[in-house]
Amino acid sequence: MNVISYVNGETEITDFPTCSARPLAVLVQACNDLLAGPDGYLSPTNSMLALELAWQTVGTADVPDTVIHAWLAELLSNPTWGVVRFAKITAVKAILDIAGLHRAAASGHKPALAEWEAADRGARAISPTLNAAGLYAVRAASESTVLVDTHLRVTVEEVTAHALRAHALATGGAMASRIVELTRHAIRAWRDLAGLDDAGDIRPAATDSAVELVGVPV
Repeated sequence: MNVISYVNGETEITDFPTCSARPLAVLVQACNDLLAGPDGYLSPTNSMLALELAWQTVGTADVPDTVIHAWLAELLSNPTWGVVRFAKITAVKAILDIAGLHRAAASGHKPALAEWEAADRGARAISPTLNAAGLYAVRAASESTVLVDTHLRVTVEEVTAHALRAHALATGGAMASRIVELTRHAIRAWRDLAGLDDAGDIRPAATDSAVELVGVPV
């Protein structure tokens, strides 16, 4: 993500460039960390993979809260990449109920605060003896209800972190590839929900910057 920050012309190089949605940056940075070798550096191939993922986040920062609610609903309940897949049957309803509230908010029918609070209580009442991935799936759902009116854009990063943990704990030895797959789904969903065009291919200037910053031979 710091390459994107550099290409974006920001005076302070950061893992959270202003042109990219922060939860997507969290996911890409997780991919970057998982793809790195024992020495902490990315191979040429993995460097370009990380850059390609980061490039797809360009232009995703400025979206209305309705898009964030819709994306959170997918993060929780999508049958392909949502955390609900890791929950035991006793926790599925609680996660789907919260996803339903986010979908309602995304459609313009803002749920009452009491509905969010009730859904949060339902999630928190789930047995703590869940498998580890399922526990973080429930935490992601529960966290997404917290301070939803005033701190949504902060909360969504915390929810994303819990979702990442759920996926990581459920993957076994294929963690890096699964987190990359999750990140692709998440970025694609965000862009689709926001009505954004595809980010397209990486510009040569971006590749040149990547070479300069991380020493990738091209």
